Amino acid sequence: MPPQQIKRVENVNRPSDSDGSPSVFDAQFGPRAASANDFASALEPYGTLSESDLERIFRASGGRVRIAASLVQARVEAGLPAGDTAPDRTVAMLSPSLNPTLADSSRESAALYLLALFAWTPTITSSMVDLVHAAYAAGKVANDSTPDDLTPLLTSAGLLAVAPGDEVFTVPTFIRILMRRITAVDDGIAKRTPREALGMAVADVIGRQRADRREGLPELLDLVLEIRDWKILERGWARRSVNVFIDVPTSIEALLSVPEAVIAKNPILTLARSAARRIDSTRHVLGTDDPWQLMSATDFDSIVVPELHGRLTDPSLPLSGDEVAVLTMLEARRHRLNRKYDAALDVIEVGRKRMLSLGDGEPGPTLMLQAELNLERGRNLVAAGRFTEATPVLQSVVHFAGIYTPNSPHPLLAGLVESALAGLGHGHGSDMDRCLERARENARRFGMDTLPDERTALSIELMRSLDRLDLNAAEDILGALDQAKPTQSLGPMPDCAKALYYVYRGRASIAAKLVTESSTVQIRPTAAGDASARFSGIVNVVGFVLAAAGETKTLQDMSDRMSSANPGDAIVKARQALVFGQHDRLWTATGQALSSDQGPRLKSCAMALRADILHHEGQADQALETFVHMLDYCAIAASVFAVAQLSKAAREALIPASADFAEWEAVARSFHSADITADVLQQRLLELPETSPVAPDFQTDLTPAEQSLLFAIDSSKSIAQIAREFGVVSGTLKNRLSALYRKLGVRSRAEAVAHVHRQQ
Repeated sequence: MPPQQIKRVENVNRPSDSDGSPSVFDAQFGPRAASANDFASALEPYGTLSESDLERIFRASGGRVRIAASLVQARVEAGLPAGDTAPDRTVAMLSPSLNPTLADSSRESAALYLLALFAWTPTITSSMVDLVHAAYAAGKVANDSTPDDLTPLLTSAGLLAVAPGDEVFTVPTFIRILMRRITAVDDGIAKRTPREALGMAVADVIGRQRADRREGLPELLDLVLEIRDWKILERGWARRSVNVFIDVPTSIEALLSVPEAVIAKNPILTLARSAARRIDSTRHVLGTDDPWQLMSATDFDSIVVPELHGRLTDPSLPLSGDEVAVLTMLEARRHRLNRKYDAALDVIEVGRKRMLSLGDGEPGPTLMLQAELNLERGRNLVAAGRFTEATPVLQSVVHFAGIYTPNSPHPLLAGLVESALAGLGHGHGSDMDRCLERARENARRFGMDTLPDERTALSIELMRSLDRLDLNAAEDILGALDQAKPTQSLGPMPDCAKALYYVYRGRASIAAKLVTESSTVQIRPTAAGDASARFSGIVNVVGFVLAAAGETKTLQDMSDRMSSANPGDAIVKARQALVFGQHDRLWTATGQALSSDQGPRLKSCAMALRADILHHEGQADQALETFVHMLDYCAIAASVFAVAQLSKAAREALIPASADFAEWEAVARSFHSADITADVLQQRLLELPETSPVAPDFQTDLTPAEQSLLFAIDSSKSIAQIAREFGVVSGTLKNRLSALYRKLGVRSRAEAVAHVHRQQ
């Protein structure tokens, strides 16, 4: 700018301090035009501007002609429209010589510090005014003036304007740009830069905000994006996890915008960004921005972050309590998705030990991250069949959610569904019903049509409909189950429940085919060591289905490949003993089941097997007494599954004989439904088809080894092949076969095989 032009600009309405020197404001921004006309006159040397252009520039510069003149001249020289005030195109054209500085402890400098705080706020609402005041205190400004004292200085100088509508103030566009360039302050004026002070104030507000309140969070997020304090996003995730997508839907874009260099060093933000990508993908697939619908449709539980693998066990990496919790959860989840449940639980133990080793004064993980880690632990305990251990862990998750996140879906809904799943494994039907009912009620309260893990919930509800023999309800649930999105954690349960439904509908052969060919059940002779065999309840269901279909050989094969260490082994062997009429062996095996900690569902089935064999033996009184004891377990489990396993003849004898007993009323009450009465349950049980078609053979009491040999010869294998399988030479096997033939009263392999088929 030519010297004479500079002189003309600087002579426009120059206020001064009492000693005649320019005020701090004028020293920073140049003089302020007294009116729009004076402002226009000062800009005349730079060309003709329209009235609307002048008005925009006047407002954007707060009447500061030096700023306006510098920008207009730069635009003219660049061949750009002089009246353009768009911030994005203005930032680069405001000369660095205009940048303000804060270097003394005067009242005006304190006011400029306050202005810098306001300049970072995208919209200055009343809540943002409070936040700016808190940031001013966090900045530890040396001057004793309060924000309320300093605000009039800014408004009178045109640096802060009163705004119409919802906003309290606005900062002129060009002033805002310049104030945001302050990256350092002298210790004489403040201890923290404006961005640092705002970051502390935002973090404090988030830390103090009630978990069930979302007011003001969008404004806070907008401010975080402006000051680019990514640590605040990390803290927000640590306190709220995936709930942030409901609290502030724009957090999807916020997390996706975090620089890669920041993500690479931060495990929490790495997980948060992965979740943002997942929900963003769901948003595009469904074509909706409704946060509740997106939350229920997005599978967050399967998110793994390969780039974080191994960090947990690297002692050279300094990790915070929050980071340890996140890394532990992700590492355990990776093992669970690969069905390595024991490895997952081992990882969780490693993570817990590392948390305990945090130095003095280092905070542990947030309550939310602790709850998520407990949720992961509970899921692995359920998957490993350790239901008694899983239940209190999952209850702690639900307890946390009820207190700290009652108006948010996570982890409340997942905790309730997983608690119901643990109840299914252990056989506590009433607990399952309460958990699912509460989960459904909360989902409806949140405006969600389905649960985030709808398939798991439907599978449990299917089992519960079968527990009360409501086959019409079961059929409806099967239809919904086919439409539900797949889930990672259910394993064999849906197919086993479906097989049970087929048995009750009189289609036992289809049920047996389902459990023997299902890729998820995998309880077959070649895969009996699969992790699913740890589910005693699942093993029990499969054994019942095979027995109902008359598949005694398959049942024998499954039993041969189980060991006493496998939960469910005793009940399978007891069922097998019933087929062969082996009273003592059945009594021993059921005794093992009854003395175990595998829950009332399994124990009720053990009592049912005892009642069945006593009935077949003609011991009516003992059978009825045992049957009534079985009903006690049925009342605890809230299930008549055990009664349904009795042969039709036993049911037709024992149900009428006990119809008026109080135990039936207890079973009916356990379902907590006025529609389920003792009469209804008895009628449904009597209408069931035959579920135990093989009449026990009390003629011959074969040992388990003899049973295995008998089933082995019922094949096309040669004697040499069978001998190799049994680990003996052919001569020894022939001797064993001769002894078996004598015991059966037959003379050849063909007659022995025929004997087997006659018993089926």
